[in-house]
Amino acid sequence: MQPDQFVTAILSTSFILVVITFLATVFFLIYSFIQIRKAADAISAFLAATEMKINPVLKEAEETLKSIRTVSDDIGSVTSSVKDISGTISELAFKIKTLGLLTDGIQEHLSVKMSALKAGIKAATFVLLNQENKGGS
Repeated sequence: MQPDQFVTAILSTSFILVVITFLATVFFLIYSFIQIRKAADAISAFLAATEMKINPVLKEAEETLKSIRTVSDDIGSVTSSVKDISGTISELAFKIKTLGLLTDGIQEHLSVKMSALKAGIKAATFVLLNQENKGGS
């Protein structure tokens, strides 16, 4: 073999290896592109299915939150009513206590007056009886 033939053979072999490597790289890139495309389609389908499953859950959660808000508002209203009733009962208890104290005061005052009246009647009766006994005897 001559040196020119040897270099030509090596160059031919190198060229064939470069072409084969290039074709293998192109084939690999095409295959990778196809696989990436399939993965993207699968992810899109998964996201669509997940969205369809999540939408009813989100609507249900929204309705539940509205119900909780309504119940919370009702509880606030009831609490306000209970506070009003409690205040009214407290005020009524104070008035009843005041009335009881007034009644006790009036009762005590009347009791003193009744005792004084009894003592006055007793004294008047005693004086009348003494005068009759002195004047009649």
